[in-house]
Amino acid sequence: MNAQASSVEQTDPLGSIADAMKDALNQATEDATRTRERMGQVGQDLGNSVSRFTYTSSYMVSYGVVYATVFVAKSIPQDNAIVKGLIDGGKAAVDAVNEAKGIKASV
Repeated sequence: MNAQASSVEQTDPLGSIADAMKDALNQATEDATRTRERMGQVGQDLGNSVSRFTYTSSYMVSYGVVYATVFVAKSIPQDNAIVKGLIDGGKAAVDAVNEAKGIKASV
């Protein structure tokens, strides 16, 4: 009977359940920590992707606008009223911006 009593004492079902619950809690905590780290990395990756997309889109739009403008400007003969009007209008716009910013016009 002593052998049976000692085997019953060695296999405490409540102790096993408590150990299993401790292990599950530790595993859940580790998983939550890993998930938090991964989510931080995903957030950074997503932010970098959005930033890169914004930069590339802005670059393409500005390049297209400037390229098309320069192409059209170069295809127009230089010695006519349209070109002179565009040059004078551009200078007036630059002067207006400089005046608004408080920058003295260069001579």
